[in-house]
Amino acid sequence: MPDKHELHDLIEQLPECEIPAAARYLEFLLSREAHVDPELLARIDSARANPSPGIPHRDLLREFGL
Repeated sequence: MPDKHELHDLIEQLPECEIPAAARYLEFLLSREAHVDPELLARIDSARANPSPGIPHRDLLREFGL
């Protein structure tokens, strides 16, 4: 597992255009508040509990005339 020194080295290698994205991600990791909508979490839990049966491959091919 990398230590802080190795993370600093990685940051030094980042192209300038990627620094804002890296900063936002690090701020996200350090934040203590949840950034996920509770309704979205409920929908994810429901989808996991009731997975879709899917569509058979042959039906997809038929739909696109293949």
